Amino acid sequence: MAKKKPLLKAEAERESVCGDLITRWLGLAGVLLSSALFLFNQDSAQVKITVFYAAVSGAFAFWLSDIFERRVKVFSSRSLALLFPFALYFLYTVISFFFHPYILARLGSLIRFLAYSALFVTVIFSFNNRRTAEFIKYLLAAAWIVAVYGAVQILDKYLLPGIDVFKWTDFFHERIFSTIANPNFLADFCLFSFFAALGSFLAKPSKSLAVLMILLILNIAFTLSKGAWLALAAGLALFGFIYFNFFSEKYKYHRLKYNLIISAVLLFAVLAAGVFTAKRMQSVNFRLSTWRSAAEMIEASPAFGTGKGSFRYIYTAYKRPEIFYMEGLHNGETQHAENYFIEQTCELGIAGLGLFLLLLIWQTLGFFGRLKKLCSSPQNRKDALLLLTCFTAPAVIYLHNLVDVSAYFVSTAYFLTVFNAMLFVLNFGPIETSKPQEVQEPARGKLFKFLYILFAAFVLFIICVLSREFYEMSSPALKDKALYFYFYWFFFLISAGYSAWAFLRRAWLCRRTASLLILALAAVFIYLSFQPFRSDFYAAAGAGLAGRNNPAAPSYYYKALKLNPFSPSLYQFSGIVFQNRADLAKKNRPYEGDEPEGFFNDYDRALKAYKKSLALIPNDTMIHYNLGALYHDMAKASARRGNMKEAQEYYNLAEASLKKSLLLDPVYDNAYYRLANIALEHNDYRLAANWVNLYIQGPEEVSNPLYIAKHRNDPKAQNHLRGIKAAGGL
Repeated sequence: MAKKKPLLKAEAERESVCGDLITRWLGLAGVLLSSALFLFNQDSAQVKITVFYAAVSGAFAFWLSDIFERRVKVFSSRSLALLFPFALYFLYTVISFFFHPYILARLGSLIRFLAYSALFVTVIFSFNNRRTAEFIKYLLAAAWIVAVYGAVQILDKYLLPGIDVFKWTDFFHERIFSTIANPNFLADFCLFSFFAALGSFLAKPSKSLAVLMILLILNIAFTLSKGAWLALAAGLALFGFIYFNFFSEKYKYHRLKYNLIISAVLLFAVLAAGVFTAKRMQSVNFRLSTWRSAAEMIEASPAFGTGKGSFRYIYTAYKRPEIFYMEGLHNGETQHAENYFIEQTCELGIAGLGLFLLLLIWQTLGFFGRLKKLCSSPQNRKDALLLLTCFTAPAVIYLHNLVDVSAYFVSTAYFLTVFNAMLFVLNFGPIETSKPQEVQEPARGKLFKFLYILFAAFVLFIICVLSREFYEMSSPALKDKALYFYFYWFFFLISAGYSAWAFLRRAWLCRRTASLLILALAAVFIYLSFQPFRSDFYAAAGAGLAGRNNPAAPSYYYKALKLNPFSPSLYQFSGIVFQNRADLAKKNRPYEGDEPEGFFNDYDRALKAYKKSLALIPNDTMIHYNLGALYHDMAKASARRGNMKEAQEYYNLAEASLKKSLLLDPVYDNAYYRLANIALEHNDYRLAANWVNLYIQGPEEVSNPLYIAKHRNDPKAQNHLRGIKAAGGL
């Protein structure tokens, strides 16, 4: 007989160890997510997404295995009542996802939403006041890294050029972006970090926190983000109003004075931002144009919206022509509505926005109810400041995202989710599970130890596979970049080592085989979350090779597509590479995506890629243009072979695709010139001149004289028109 021992005390100890492990795991993930950079192509977005998914997979598995291990009931009548608004919003978002088009293209947004939901649930069931304070310490550590590198960028741009050794230092011109890789996203990170530092400073003043707050404000200032300046002022006003009106009786007789000062500071910030905005109106006009288009989207589907993650795919059909002038691009660059609440309404309708606002109201009511109780006793000052921090931090994110999109990206959304969950815990108290029964449990026997060894071997196998894949990404074709990857691989090994230790530590607390299985599945999810990062690398490598006319470029895009087969942009870019290479010899190249049977040329491969991209997002103007250009090239190739019937079919297809692109983007000059060239190839000089004249006149919807003058004074268009008239005798 195996030895028996009481379970109740052991259960409590294991729950404590598991909760602390989750806190450290999420805290360290926050540090890595904030500071990680993808050094090969200066794009940190995908590596941050990878860290996010790995963090959520591990934390959720730790909590789920603990719940399963202790055989407790997660939901009680009290917890269900408290979580009811969140459950409504969750179910509405998930169920409505499947009743709208572009499901495959939008699938990534649903997966992210599920991940954020899993993160929220993990925190509310695992954190308490102590763990909340510990997580904020990890955030402040990350803030030091971000703020110091931001200060280096300030010095590089304004005082000591060259001090920033990284090549991307001038990517946003005079604006800084630190390790967050975007000025507006950096501003968001500094905003909530500042209020975390402010709350910690008031709880326990220190010179280091004062210096950190100064650095964070400097970073916000030099991002040149007007929305962030206003959000900082509004956040300080909110923080100050609550602090002076709730926290101490000594402010009682001076509250009117403090409130007037707060109001004056806020008014000054609004006026200062207004003056600065008047000097740079393009960002304001950009947002106003985007919001007008978003309003038309809402009007088309007001009640239930167009589905989670649909904005970027449907907005292209509503995009106003002036946006193309402001962006200087002719693609689907705009992916969000520049206002978090407007985008919620576009995607989820008035019903979804109402449920979301209900969550905010629920949290706010819980906050003020809890704050009054804590402020009634001076002994609760630290807990009250912690509560105020966890209320102000997400509030300032929402304020900034009235004119920004940072909340849709993991560098902000990760912390926004954790702060919302911690606020819930502090508002309503830790969500308690049902107590374990006083039962006996077997000690770890030989079978468990054998299974544990198998699990450890599996985790180490996953780590070894990822390490090998990471190392192999520094391929011989990219030796000039290999140093970056050896550097990055070193830090990957450190992260992987800690991850393996955390999983093995959590597994050793288990007693049941099913718990080990949950952890093993999480390890698989972490491996899968690494694949889009590899895909992003291969796509960047393919783009670099294509720029050097390296024939290996298509094979890299094929590797990227195998790892991320639902990416419209990858299909589009691979199609462009095939079209530019234009090898018309029929061959079978399985390493470039050819089916096992049959022979294909580059036009066949490009056509297949464009059609797959359009199947995912039918309203992308540049894919329609690329397809039209491809049909035009195919028509000319058929004409050279003397097959005029086939050539005319391709000409017709080219015209149809190019006209579709102009419906979506009536500004793009190359589409007009391409249509004019098709007319010239048919000796229709008058039609060719008409197409160029249409471009010179500009779209009817555009009234801005500067934009119209850009068309009429375009020397390329004038030269094109003169050449057509001379050739046709017009």
